[in-house]
Amino acid sequence: MTTRKLLLNNLLDIGGVATLNNLYSRSAKSYKGSLLFARKLFKDYSAEGLIERIEPIGKPMNKAREVFYCLTKNGARYIGRTDEYKYKKYQKSPNNVMHESMKFDVALSFLKLFPDKKFTIRYDSSFYDVQPDILIRIESSGRKELTKFLLIEIERKKTVDRVFNEKIKRYEQMFKSIIRNKSHNIGQFTVLFIYTDIWFDPFVRPQQYSEPIVSERINTVNTLVKNLVHHYCNDLPDDRYRFTAFHNFYRLHEQVWYKPTGKLTTITF
Repeated sequence: MTTRKLLLNNLLDIGGVATLNNLYSRSAKSYKGSLLFARKLFKDYSAEGLIERIEPIGKPMNKAREVFYCLTKNGARYIGRTDEYKYKKYQKSPNNVMHESMKFDVALSFLKLFPDKKFTIRYDSSFYDVQPDILIRIESSGRKELTKFLLIEIERKKTVDRVFNEKIKRYEQMFKSIIRNKSHNIGQFTVLFIYTDIWFDPFVRPQQYSEPIVSERINTVNTLVKNLVHHYCNDLPDDRYRFTAFHNFYRLHEQVWYKPTGKLTTITF
């Protein structure tokens, strides 16, 4: 598959919406250089009617980071997937742009970092009133293998105790309901918490991580994730939860995930 079509396929796979910033080049040496190829493709796609700009509400400070584009029906036809196309040209609230961008960063990373897996990505799933930011269905590779589900929560909060009290406790209640009602096989579920604090800029790309102000914030967030695990999550089932910092979004296949016991590990499906 050509790069030109691959990017459109990835766009459809993550829900049909993304920014230039989401589609940065991982191999580029500078942030400016990381957007060059995506910018060129977006210009071509727009001219051919394969994508459309979603007009922002208000005036964005940085268009590459805050202006979203959506796949058109012609774009889905171009990659032979019109049956999967859904209209997505809905304006994004400026209050929610960061969280939306973070969701698409994470979803796109799973597609790129685990190319041997078949993922179905959704943002509208609910289990006993718990609505994960992202649900990833991982298709089984054999008849006797269970289909797995990743329930992903992207948490940008001032303190980690809020993550535990507002989200993790609700997940534990959800699992109790599942067990009580025998509605699902809980062995199929893994909950991934991806955390950062409100002072980390989720728009920055890995090419910018060595900048002193970004590097200092990363160190702080790393400490906060450790605190979340060590002080709040020790008693959680070890096979049910994993925790990492959002700035690791580009290397989710590496040993960047904490188990509730505090041990670093990779995620396996």
